[in-house]
Amino acid sequence: RRSTELSSGINAEYGGFLYAFCRKYTWGGIVFNFLICGLCFLWCQVCTWFVNLIFTGKAVRTEINLEAIISADLVTAAVLITFGVAYGFVSPSQIIIICLLEPLAMKINEHIVVHFLHTSDAGGSILTHAFGAFFGLGLTLGLGIKPRNIPEENRQTSYLADTFALVGTIVLWMFWPSFNGSLLYDDASVQQRVVVNTYLAICASCVTALVTSNLVHGKLNILEVQNATLAGGVSIGMSCSYNVDPWVPVLIGGLAGVLSSVGYGKIAGCMENIGIMDSAGATQLHGIPGIFGAFAAAIVVVTTTNNQYFAADTTFAEIDGLNTNMKQFGMIIASVLVTMAISFVTGLLNGFLIRVPVCGTVDNKLLIDEMPFFEKDDEPTVYHTTEA
Repeated sequence: RRSTELSSGINAEYGGFLYAFCRKYTWGGIVFNFLICGLCFLWCQVCTWFVNLIFTGKAVRTEINLEAIISADLVTAAVLITFGVAYGFVSPSQIIIICLLEPLAMKINEHIVVHFLHTSDAGGSILTHAFGAFFGLGLTLGLGIKPRNIPEENRQTSYLADTFALVGTIVLWMFWPSFNGSLLYDDASVQQRVVVNTYLAICASCVTALVTSNLVHGKLNILEVQNATLAGGVSIGMSCSYNVDPWVPVLIGGLAGVLSSVGYGKIAGCMENIGIMDSAGATQLHGIPGIFGAFAAAIVVVTTTNNQYFAADTTFAEIDGLNTNMKQFGMIIASVLVTMAISFVTGLLNGFLIRVPVCGTVDNKLLIDEMPFFEKDDEPTVYHTTEA
């Protein structure tokens, strides 16, 4: 129960604070986050039933239990990450269509990775974080969003908005271990290992991200402080349950912090120069660290003994009696490639679909502007109570 509350709370808080960073899209970031949380959680239960029907040919009633709730929360997190990439580019009706299509694509990818490639990803390095980021990149390309079309004043932040986002960063930083360990609620010993490894990784990314930001810019960049400090939690997701020495999660998290910080400082600008738009920088926080974390997990698999590895996570235990470290290495790499392909292609198709005018597209002049979607008065609203 505690794991469910924390994973659901992290999803709601994620957009409630981190997506409040833009001066002209503060309400949009918060309110549309709630819309995504509510709709995706309900729709995911239907998607689970449909995906089981596709792969097994049997229409089995979906049981709503603790595992189903946590799984829906992880799917919702991926859609929230996608919303971060397309932040301010989509209307409420377009968001609803995304919420209907992306969870289905994600559940199909999850089934392939877990049941056919036999890869475990407890913290969702690729199944949640990388999938959401690359789906979002495909979505924005399909929508035809060009950085030059976005009004510069709409991209501005404010001191108060950035402060709210920093509060979100601190809360996420504290509770990220609970998110990574949510699916392992029935195994206290492994869940403890997840918590320890995640804390080590996210502490390391906090330090390296701040140091890297200062080295690159000469001062701390607030965007990197808000996001890159969390990269360790993303990158350790796949290997958080592994039985490894403490220096391993510290190294993985530390390198992820550097990669994410450099991504915000250098790679984001390069992406915009070639016409790829990521409004909230989800690629740098979720996409790059997620892929890096999967490759790091693959290296850990190769360099440890079978007993060490399988004792940490028995999901792939001797599928055919010939499962080896190198075979699992190949499965993880294949899982990364499959996830990137499915997420990007389905995101691209989704982007083409919601460009249809009937979906309520957003005019270029109103990109990252919530004005068309909310009632706003110049004067503060006064509420009067009537006495009986």
